[in-house]
Amino acid sequence: MRKIWNRPNQQVWSLSTIDADGVGNMNICTYVSAVSMEPKLLMVAVYHGTKTHSNLVVTKRAVLQLLSEELAPVTKVCGHLSGTKINKMNRLQKRYEVFTVHDIPVFARSAGYMELQLQKLITVGGDHDLAVCTVTSSKNLHDIPLLTTDHLRANGLLR
Repeated sequence: MRKIWNRPNQQVWSLSTIDADGVGNMNICTYVSAVSMEPKLLMVAVYHGTKTHSNLVVTKRAVLQLLSEELAPVTKVCGHLSGTKINKMNRLQKRYEVFTVHDIPVFARSAGYMELQLQKLITVGGDHDLAVCTVTSSKNLHDIPLLTTDHLRANGLLR
C-alpha cells in the first residue's frame, strides 16, 4: 500500500510562468488548494530551485491550468525535466498546441485555467514554498476528462 499522503487521487495542474525576458516555462503541480473564497485565493506549492520558482519570484504572475487526460504525456517534460537546463516550451510546442494569456503559455487542450497574481511566498522549511495567489481571472475551455494522479500511476507516468 502507498504511503497515506500518496493515497488520495489528486488533480494534476501545470503552473505556467515566464521569466524577465518573456520565455515561458511549465511545471506540474498536485499540491494546490483554495484558501479563500472572497477574495479568491489559491495556494500552490512550488519546488525550490526550479525555473518556475524563480520566474514566479521575478514576475509575480502565473497561469494555473487544469490538465486533461490527453495531456498526460506532458508530465515527462513538465514534471521530469528542469527548465533551468532545457527550454521546455521548445519541446512542448512541437507536439502540443499552445496559446498565450497575457504572454504566459497555456495548453489549448487544458480543461481550463486561472490567471494568478502572487501575493505572498511562504517558506515553510520543506522542499517547497507556498505561493499564495489571487485569482485575477479564470476560464473553462473544455468539458473533458481531467488528469489525475491515479491516471498517471495507471499509465506508468508517476514515479
